[in-house]
Amino acid sequence: MKADAGGEPSGVPVPAVEPAGNIALEPQLPDGAGNADADAESVDSASEPEPQAVGKGTVVLEPLSNIQGVASLHHTLMQMLNQYDALDIDASAVTSIDTSTLQLLVVLKCTAAGLQKVVAIDFPSEKFVEAAQLLGVSEMLEVDAAVSGFF
Repeated sequence: MKADAGGEPSGVPVPAVEPAGNIALEPQLPDGAGNADADAESVDSASEPEPQAVGKGTVVLEPLSNIQGVASLHHTLMQMLNQYDALDIDASAVTSIDTSTLQLLVVLKCTAAGLQKVVAIDFPSEKFVEAAQLLGVSEMLEVDAAVSGFF
């Protein structure tokens, strides 16, 4: 019975835990951008970014951002980073965020810097800023309690 569940030759849907382990390895993704496109086509993705916009993309974080959605968020962010020169992340609706999501955002910013792209976290909620400060990544994510909530 186990061979029946994972016996498919494609192997794409099998590694359910793999994205969390590969987050640190993503800076090498642009070298194999063709492979990322093939993976994106084989995985069902209802929220693919529009191909006509080339300059800046926007991602809105869910109010409850936790490890259950981090793989999907990782996939979306990597697609957006490959497609756009600048990426805005709207964190205004975040009411709860965990370490895995914050780690993903730190890696995203580092990856973007290496690719000479810009990632900005716009309007971080009070809970987002508190969690980033508690984890010690608020400077890396460039979120400041004094600026959050304005506008």
